[in-house]
Amino acid sequence: MARRRTDPRQVTFQSPDEGRSLAQPRTRSTPTRTKAVKWTDLINTGTRLDPDTLERLDAACEITGLGVQGVWEEAITYYCDRLGIPAEMPEGSEKEPIPRPSAPAADPESLTLITARIKPNTRARLIAGCHHEELGGQEFIPQALNAWFDHLDDSRRS
Repeated sequence: MARRRTDPRQVTFQSPDEGRSLAQPRTRSTPTRTKAVKWTDLINTGTRLDPDTLERLDAACEITGLGVQGVWEEAITYYCDRLGIPAEMPEGSEKEPIPRPSAPAADPESLTLITARIKPNTRARLIAGCHHEELGGQEFIPQALNAWFDHLDDSRRS
């Protein structure tokens, strides 16, 4: 009986019923991660910013080399320090909701939503600052950013 030749360009399928495994279990060549990822404790915080503040935010990122998160952290820290908000807030205070604006924005269509992941303590200071100034987060964050931008401008001139 002559042996049947198969075309090498043809795909051959094997039935899984043959009893042997076609794929071997994957082995891990690197050790499992033993340390938690650093950013997991950061909290999403967002607000709507006007075009002028956005432009200043872009300029600050370029000048300092920081990203949006770094600029927000610096600005909120700087502004809260000026207001006398304690540097270390009680644990769990970051879970409070950020106060709502006292009045809706005059032209919400002209504002752009910006979100940053900030540290829990910075968020707690932000909340305390909002209560201190009796402002909502949408009003407080641009105030903090612009105060820090002004400080940054002054320090660059000196």
